[in-house]
Amino acid sequence: MTTPSDATAHADRTEPAESASSAGGSARELTDDLTAGRWTPTRLDRSLARYLVVASAGDGQLTAERLRAALREGGEPLLRQPDNRFASLLARLVPGPVSVLDDATVHALLRRLTPRR
Repeated sequence: MTTPSDATAHADRTEPAESASSAGGSARELTDDLTAGRWTPTRLDRSLARYLVVASAGDGQLTAERLRAALREGGEPLLRQPDNRFASLLARLVPGPVSVLDDATVHALLRRLTPRR
């Protein structure tokens, strides 16, 4: 029989790996779809990606505070887009552990969505 503290300890050990693979997998899926032309990011997606790239430039950290600010910036229009997978990815990262926030796949997708000047 497991006690509540055993169940909590087990959940804490497994949750980060599930979150990391989920966020990384979503980022890889979006990157693959972008490359293949199956997904076209909106101007808002690109704008938020640029915001996050600039916000994390100093330390490379996609902190929960920065992610929340990006989601607030996008607001309701971000959620009402026909394909809101990018918004879902950002929202999934907010409560995540540091290993998710530093996921190289997520960073690569953000840089790829950032408009070049």
